[in-house]
Amino acid sequence: MSDPRRMARRFGLPFLVGILGPVFGISSTASAQAYPPDGPDIPTISLNIGQEGAAGLPPLEVPPPNGFNQESIWNMKVLGFNDNQGRPSSDDGWIENQNGRYIVYMTSTGGSMFNPMTGQTDNSGTSLIDATDPRHPVYLANVATQTTGGASHVAVCGGNTLPGGQKNHWYMLRHDGSINWEIWDTTNPRKPTKLVELINNGTATHHAWWECDTGIAYTVFQSATDGWHTNQHVYIWDLSNPASPMLIRQWGLPGQQPTANVATAQSCYNAPGPNCYEGVTNPPTGTHDMYSAGVMKNRVYFGYGSSSSGIDQIVDRNKLIYGCDPSFNPAASANCATSPTQADLLYPQISYITLNPLDGGHTFIPIFGVPIPQEQQNFLTGAPVSLDLAINLSEQTANDCAPQKWKNPSVIDISNELAPWPISTATIGQFPGDFCAKGARFGTHEMPRRIFAPYYGKLLIVAFFNAGVQVFDIRDPYNPRRVGYFIQAPNKNTQQTCGTFQGNTNYCRRATFSDLGELDDRGYIYNMDRAGSGLTILQLTGAALEVVTAHGENDN
Repeated sequence: MSDPRRMARRFGLPFLVGILGPVFGISSTASAQAYPPDGPDIPTISLNIGQEGAAGLPPLEVPPPNGFNQESIWNMKVLGFNDNQGRPSSDDGWIENQNGRYIVYMTSTGGSMFNPMTGQTDNSGTSLIDATDPRHPVYLANVATQTTGGASHVAVCGGNTLPGGQKNHWYMLRHDGSINWEIWDTTNPRKPTKLVELINNGTATHHAWWECDTGIAYTVFQSATDGWHTNQHVYIWDLSNPASPMLIRQWGLPGQQPTANVATAQSCYNAPGPNCYEGVTNPPTGTHDMYSAGVMKNRVYFGYGSSSSGIDQIVDRNKLIYGCDPSFNPAASANCATSPTQADLLYPQISYITLNPLDGGHTFIPIFGVPIPQEQQNFLTGAPVSLDLAINLSEQTANDCAPQKWKNPSVIDISNELAPWPISTATIGQFPGDFCAKGARFGTHEMPRRIFAPYYGKLLIVAFFNAGVQVFDIRDPYNPRRVGYFIQAPNKNTQQTCGTFQGNTNYCRRATFSDLGELDDRGYIYNMDRAGSGLTILQLTGAALEVVTAHGENDN
């Protein structure tokens, strides 16, 4: 077997050392590369020696999970656990390397809990947990919200990366329920301090994305007075100096803008023109998520709709940010920033794809330059065939598989940006596991949003709610295959959820359900549970780990 240090050097990434370190006893103090959101670089995906045969690999024999009240795990192992004070997690999580100290930012769906650190009951907001030692994560603080609506979305940037940030400081962008967006200084994770409020008097909030290297931030927001014809849309900010936020513009789909006449609008498929809407509903469903590929790729990816009537949209980043400047776009209207016309919204748009009405654009994240293994032996020009892909996740919002079927991740070919098209799905079924009868929700929710090679383009890690965190090998994107999973057992903090199952409208169970399996730059996976069951830190083993470490006899 090859020296693991040599393998790590061949990958060129301290990340791999982090994965293999606990197994082989190697360590590294090097920092991760500047991939989005921390920088503009996109890793080059290459098949490891011997992985050209990844095409058409037969499915692995997936062991059936244990009973509902038992932990089930395959090709992963548990390293550490923190009860998160029994607070329920939510859509986002963030693990930030703060000068070698790994701080977990764990969001919450809301409510109030007793805080043993203060002896008081406080509103669940953002939990900060020190995971520097992944086997013994330590709870540091609950950054409580003013409302009981929680702080379900978060993004974090360091002052050494932000153009106007204070050196050796860290900043958290989050919302307080549905009312605002705000920035906190979390340099001292035990005592975060509120720095500034971007906007308030909101009626809806959701995901955010913060480009740390430029300071541009995208936040989902809605107010009762902004005039947009949707439940929520995007506010774009310059947060290069977190203490002095500047609003750039508001953004959404054609048909959502304040100037739209929704009473007479028709689908753009049927009646293209200055008063039509995109998608299958009028007005179009609101923005749920966004992902910026930064200045190098010059693209931003928007997902609309959480679980139904979804749309995925690809946008020119420069036109999006600077398109309201008349010198950049002479045709732009004078009110483009706050009350754009349909022409203003079409100007940055490259393309969109209307999803099945039963599916939403909960998450729409690109993966660039995925090599196609079955083509590696066929190219004649010396350039391997590769595709730009995107993963679409539609959230399962109904408990117990009712009234809609469960959702699975879709792999979409975006190599031709004018014609995105799905090529495969990464599926699991309700059996074995009987997930529809387990309680809570069964189906997709979220995936890691940050880039950490060498997982990038090889492994897809998806939270399937009550089916836990599922891991797929996507080296052959036409044929994803399951290679691992973790399904947490209920514990004393697991909250009861109720739904409908086989005619029983009051079907209640204490079931765990995973909101997210997030990553850090050491390769650890963080399972965050929405039923209040805590934070579990995991490591890949077996066939799942082999996807990123496979090598041949000629490795030297």
